[in-house]
Amino acid sequence: MRELVSFPDRDEWWPQFETGEVGRFYFTFSGPLVFDDPAYEIKFDVTVDADNPADGIPGPFNPGFLSKDIVINRAVLDAFKPSLNGVISTYTQYAEVLDHVLSGTGASALVYKDGYGNPIVNRIGIHSDENRSLGLDGSYVEISNISANVPAGGLVMDAEFGRRGSGMTLSFEPFQVYEDGDNDDGIEVSFGFSVNGAAPTTHSFDRTYVNNLFGKDTGKVETAEEMVILLESLLLPDWPGIVIEATPSGDVVVKSDETLDRRAGSDTRISFSNIVVSNEPLPTENFLEIDIAENPGKVAAYINYIEAATARVITGSAMLGALQARIEQQAEFTNKLMASIDQGIGRLVDADMNEESTRLKALQTQQQLAIQSLSIANTSADSIMELFR
Repeated sequence: MRELVSFPDRDEWWPQFETGEVGRFYFTFSGPLVFDDPAYEIKFDVTVDADNPADGIPGPFNPGFLSKDIVINRAVLDAFKPSLNGVISTYTQYAEVLDHVLSGTGASALVYKDGYGNPIVNRIGIHSDENRSLGLDGSYVEISNISANVPAGGLVMDAEFGRRGSGMTLSFEPFQVYEDGDNDDGIEVSFGFSVNGAAPTTHSFDRTYVNNLFGKDTGKVETAEEMVILLESLLLPDWPGIVIEATPSGDVVVKSDETLDRRAGSDTRISFSNIVVSNEPLPTENFLEIDIAENPGKVAAYINYIEAATARVITGSAMLGALQARIEQQAEFTNKLMASIDQGIGRLVDADMNEESTRLKALQTQQQLAIQSLSIANTSADSIMELFR
């Protein structure tokens, strides 16, 4: 018996890949189940991995592998786990018993945990093992023809197809491959691509590639139809078994050709990986909204975001360090220049003050001589007059 962790809705998963889902359904356990009479039994049939016509694959459709008359009774319980003493008391015990009797049918039983790892009490699932050795491509499980002379513990007739994962829808928005400094080919975008777990191939395009493909000089991919042409030119040489289409709503669908790939279930997958832009813009993820508990399926996206943001912080820090060193050099040069100017001004001031001081002393001397002359004249007026006679 296995445990399945229930993740959030698949639309919340990291959008670079799409993975199929196994055919499964679940029911709620009701018990205990008491087998205190050898005649008491629960009997049912199991069918696994029938084709799903809704997947778009061509007929004829395989009805799947049928196992009839699966039985749970006292003899089965005693042979499997004598300690039960003919009583199934809990949902985990019932899941173990169902998993035991389903062995070899291509189906299994399991219990569930929520996204926090806590058991989902009384929930039991029945799912396909997707046993490809049976020669089947489908992912399907069905419990039918239940007959019981004791309560069946919640087990009901039910069926569920799995989901094909070999196709995904890309939400398209017009974009432009920009120029990149002196690089004539502009920005380069590269990525890996894979279908159903095959080894990925690497593809890339740049501004020159886009312009040559569409006969433009702008580097723009403006419509979903142009995006289809771009992807076909990149992918079809390595993946001739895929189909790329534009939808009426303006999105782009990339999928495996249903006429060539009939497989459905958890082993089907399509992925774009290692997406790299040579001059990648800053991440747009809001750091404050990261919540692994609420979005366990986005762990890979969060890790990529943190790595990209960290790389940009390191690059930005290096640039700031270089700018700081240049600013410090400029500040040091400015300080030295200002000190030199101050010294020059001081010398000029000293020179001017010396000159003015000399002129002042000369004027003061002249003034003193004039005063002395007037003093002599006042005291010896007759002598002065005598000079003019």
